[in-house]
Amino acid sequence: MKLSRSLLRKKRKNESLLKYFVSLSHLWLGLLSSVVLIVVCLTGAVFAFKNQITELLNYDVVFNKDKSANEWVTPDDINIEFTRKGLEVRAIDYPAEFNRNVLVSYQNSTLDQKGSVYIHPSNGEVIGKQYVSTAHFFQTIKALHKNLLLGEVGKQIVGVSVIIFVFLLLSGIVLWFPKNKKQLKASLNVKWSAKLPRIIYDLHKVIGFYFLFPLVFVSITGLYVAYPWVKSAVLVSLGGQPVLNESNKEEVQGELSEKFASFLEESLEMNKVEKVNFDVSLDNLLKDVNQRLPYKGSTTISLAVNDKTEIEVTKINQEGWINIIAPDKVIYNQKGEFKKAILFEDFTLADQFKAVSLPLHTGKILGLPGVIFYFIVTLVGCALPITGILIWVRKL
Repeated sequence: MKLSRSLLRKKRKNESLLKYFVSLSHLWLGLLSSVVLIVVCLTGAVFAFKNQITELLNYDVVFNKDKSANEWVTPDDINIEFTRKGLEVRAIDYPAEFNRNVLVSYQNSTLDQKGSVYIHPSNGEVIGKQYVSTAHFFQTIKALHKNLLLGEVGKQIVGVSVIIFVFLLLSGIVLWFPKNKKQLKASLNVKWSAKLPRIIYDLHKVIGFYFLFPLVFVSITGLYVAYPWVKSAVLVSLGGQPVLNESNKEEVQGELSEKFASFLEESLEMNKVEKVNFDVSLDNLLKDVNQRLPYKGSTTISLAVNDKTEIEVTKINQEGWINIIAPDKVIYNQKGEFKKAILFEDFTLADQFKAVSLPLHTGKILGLPGVIFYFIVTLVGCALPITGILIWVRKL
């Protein structure tokens, strides 16, 4: 009887019908989705620090301890040294500061092996490889976060639960909304001197209010990654085109056909010189990139190996006023001749959002401060269903 009364209470005196139904739906949907939301938020909080945890476990090879390093080892010197060892360089990652080592990805075509190694940023001396792998652990965490390890069924369960969470956040504001200034003051603070049940109740209300917008934003960006219809809605609202569906299939496929034809023509042109080995100066390419993108930032040089017909240099600006991680890319052909620059600032708003949707969702777009904030937000998201359940159990 107590359980049924708690799930379907009577309407209180002077309580509006809207608030009554919102209260019941808030309770029912909160209980229905609570376990899934706790798992999703906890795994999100852990996954946010994937890079930091991996680097910390491999601190000795990732970070440079030599304070005298002040001049970068050139990409040509790196390429020559690895070629001398019978290895083909696939990519070179230069950090923005000398406190980190340079990461070189390579392959041994003869043995069909690939790998990566950290080298000293100035003298090019090999420091070592990552000796602690966290790949399997974080793959499991990511799968739990996305689909509860249940494949497509789990993905839908997570998606529906996140949609419910958005409703819970918005309905919580309706229930939180105070009638007067006195109630407003009480609704914005936790009464720490009160007994534990009152503290839990205050925490549920207060953190839900203060973290409303970050939690809704994280939820929407998560739904954006999971559902095409959410992606379409967001992109259209930003002035872009919806993702492929039956209504715009012919139009989008036509556009893709034109792009494919252009790509095919470009590829055929490149294949004419594919088997020719050009002596490209990576030093000159890097100088050209720094002239085109004259800001401080991390730089990745991806060479034209295997099926790749272009050399791509990606640079991430780290001089912005809030350190937004937005990549710019400069592309060269196999001869080292400039082809085009793809700058983030030239994208439409919709294309910019597409480019940074995942780091927006994880907080990585703002670097470590953004990751820390995302971690706090996800912990709050985890705390809301827990405190909600404790409040409901108390009423039993």
